[in-house]
Order: sequence, then C-alpha cells, then structure tokens
Amino acid sequence: MSKKLSRATASVVAALALTGMGAGVAHADPPSIWVIPGVDGGGLLSPAVGLPTAALAPVDGLLTALDGGQR
Repeated sequence: MSKKLSRATASVVAALALTGMGAGVAHADPPSIWVIPGVDGGGLLSPAVGLPTAALAPVDGLLTALDGGQR
C-alpha cells in the first residue's frame, strides 16, 4: 500500500509542477490585436488601445469626486 501511495503522490506532484511551469501571464510588445485570423495589426493599432481609457478618465474623476471617493 505504501508503494502505491508514494507513486500516486509523485504523480500528483509531477502533474502540479508541470502545470505550474506552463501557467503564467504572456506579455507582448506591442500588444497583439488580431484584425482577422492570421493578421496581427498590433503594430498599427496599439496607439489606439489606450484611447477609451484616456477619454473616460475625466468622467471617472468626476464620478469619484461626486461619490466622495468611496468605491
């Protein structure tokens, strides 16, 4: 019974280690923006990615001020 338990434990540890090595956050510079499958327009469209955030920043500031900063 001990041999089966040690094999099962080793298998679980190995599977978790392999899963941990494969997981993570991918970073791309410039960000990948797929126009159509197989066509990456990240180099051309990356300056436009931050525009919605920049455009809505004053609205967010106004709402935060009206709310008293409690979010």
